[in-house]
Amino acid sequence: MRRLPAILRFTSVLVTTFVLLATPAAADRSSDVLRDLFRDVTPNVVPTGILYDRVVGLSGIGDYDGRGDPPVSLALWRQLYSEIRRAAIAAPTWPPLAEINDDARRSEHSGEIPIAIMNFRYNRIRPDAIASRGIVISDGRIVELHESALTTERVFAAAPLVDHTYRGGRVTFTLDPKHYASNEGSPPPDIMLDFSDGRGWRSVAFGVPQTVRFTSAGIKTIGLRARFADGSELLSAFRFDVRNLMIPMPDDTLEIVATIPYEGGFGTGDAYVYLADAHATITDPIVVVEGFDLDNSMSWDELYTLLNREELLETARGLGFDIIVLNFTDATEYIQRNAFAAVELIDQINAILEPDADLAIIGASMGGLVGRYALTYMESQAMAHNTRLFISFDSPQSGANIPLGMQYWLAFFADLSVDAAAWLEALDSPAARQMLAYHHTDFSDTTATSDPLRADFLSDIAALGQYPASPRMVSIINGSSTQLDQGYAAGAQVIEWEYDTFLIDIIGNIWSVPDAGSQVIMHGLIAILGFPTDEAIVTVSGSDPYDSAPGGNRNSMEQIADSEAPYGDIIALHPRHCFIPTISALDLDTSDLFYDVAGDPDILAHTPFDEVYTPIENQEHSAITPENKEWFLFEVNYGTTAVSGTPSTTPVVLTGFPNPFSSSAKLRLDLPHTMSIRLGVYDIGGRKVASLADEPFDAGTALVAWDGRNDAGDRVAPGVYFVRLEGDGSSLGRKLVLR
Repeated sequence: MRRLPAILRFTSVLVTTFVLLATPAAADRSSDVLRDLFRDVTPNVVPTGILYDRVVGLSGIGDYDGRGDPPVSLALWRQLYSEIRRAAIAAPTWPPLAEINDDARRSEHSGEIPIAIMNFRYNRIRPDAIASRGIVISDGRIVELHESALTTERVFAAAPLVDHTYRGGRVTFTLDPKHYASNEGSPPPDIMLDFSDGRGWRSVAFGVPQTVRFTSAGIKTIGLRARFADGSELLSAFRFDVRNLMIPMPDDTLEIVATIPYEGGFGTGDAYVYLADAHATITDPIVVVEGFDLDNSMSWDELYTLLNREELLETARGLGFDIIVLNFTDATEYIQRNAFAAVELIDQINAILEPDADLAIIGASMGGLVGRYALTYMESQAMAHNTRLFISFDSPQSGANIPLGMQYWLAFFADLSVDAAAWLEALDSPAARQMLAYHHTDFSDTTATSDPLRADFLSDIAALGQYPASPRMVSIINGSSTQLDQGYAAGAQVIEWEYDTFLIDIIGNIWSVPDAGSQVIMHGLIAILGFPTDEAIVTVSGSDPYDSAPGGNRNSMEQIADSEAPYGDIIALHPRHCFIPTISALDLDTSDLFYDVAGDPDILAHTPFDEVYTPIENQEHSAITPENKEWFLFEVNYGTTAVSGTPSTTPVVLTGFPNPFSSSAKLRLDLPHTMSIRLGVYDIGGRKVASLADEPFDAGTALVAWDGRNDAGDRVAPGVYFVRLEGDGSSLGRKLVLR
């Protein structure tokens, strides 16, 4: 059974005597009130140096006292550590959580996973402290606290600083004294671990790497047993996610350091090079630019796994393409700063390529903005980028969206929750402020607006020319083209969290932004009996319905609901929200979030892209699906610049309708001058299905029909096909869907 949370226990001590208190000193937040209450308590009266009642605990710390159950997640370990550190009376000597998080990020690259252990004695105030005169309160502060009023308890918990692997067939764990935090002296001389790999308990020494070989994927519960010199024993258990047993390694990793600064800093990153089997060096590259990485935790393993859904990367390699994935050191930095890192990578690749070779660039999510800025900048400076194709993959070309109510929710609970604070820090980073259509301000502000950094970025890229002119420009998106919402209406409640007891009330409710009207979007409350109520109610008006609009979606509400909280259940009434609106990913010349993309017969006239690919329903943001895998492969195979006539600068236009079709499709050719045209249909593997034309065509408009049959006269299977037009030494492609 879960024990009574610390703040409730302490409040039960004080509840019968709060009538004796003068009005507590003014403070805006619950944590501030507690700090003020304990301001006069000195370390000499707290034997352990840690008085847990000084914090509003969200971890359920009483469950983790060295008995080994329940298991600890990495997120919970961080919350426990943060609470203990904040409860210390004097400045703690153990490292701050930010330093531990930095160690975790470094371990992602080193391949060794540190196991962190906390072992702390801490004090709490006894329930009878006031009755026994062990505590004296005056003017809203504790002016006397005697050691007899305190109990001594323990928290013992272990967790890996990286809680997952994609290489479960061989994982290296390390116990390092640096990651043993305690107020009781040296680490225990004897530690045993059961890695849940079938080998049982084994002795593990500090500083000696331990190689573990898992034989199956899944969540593993790993046990840790510590024996001390006095014969006592403490247990902990933690969860470790084996996501895969093995994935391929890149052939090389290029260290990228931009030579062009932005706002006093230089963008940096790693470029993972994964060559086609037939290549000894970069020959025919596809560059994938990383998106927004909230905590900069992504490395090759995770990026490969995300990008190789539906075997996309391996299929592209099989077609002879070299894959280069640019992973930024800090993906939350200014977009321009990371764009200059992309410029450096493009220059390095071009220095390797043969003179007549070129490259394709895919910008995933924020990477589409980074790639766009990099190429546009290079053209503005007459720098050769030799890029034939640029694909913007569900990229926030005209804005991204994190529900504004959720942003205020994170701001309200950030001083209590480590996870909320980390999310908020990421949303307050330069890149997020440049991308988000709405960004939180003060709790009393009723305006849904963007951060000034967004306007600065838009002005910057507009001054460069908006988009690069020479590559073929393609947008592949995850948002609905048929006006489908996210499953709820504008203004609907998306998070419900209400916890109500005699001693403490907590509210953390979130609503999606309304469509034009005025509405509450966040109600946060922490009311502890006898303390001033900490409450924020945020109302906005005149907003556009971003949260529920068509677009590639994100499961942010589900993530909040999955967080561990000892005070009731956080319920996600709707798990997902629009993250990249459809009209943003297409950069349409409209502000209508529910624009009828599928119903627009001339959609390319309203977008800067040469071709767009849109699903019918909303999908997970940046999800590679069987459908869009074929779109990617077609474009990297056949997506080149449009055919240009020799006397005329007007390009050839190739369109197909209806699309999708079931019986017959017509292909319309708009030709600026007479030319010889070859027109063929190909399947997704690049195999020719049907020859439709190989003859001269006069200038003007021509129609060519395809009845869905191959050259042998047989009906081909339903699916995605590509029409390739060749003439005057260049080529142009279009997609057709046969149903």
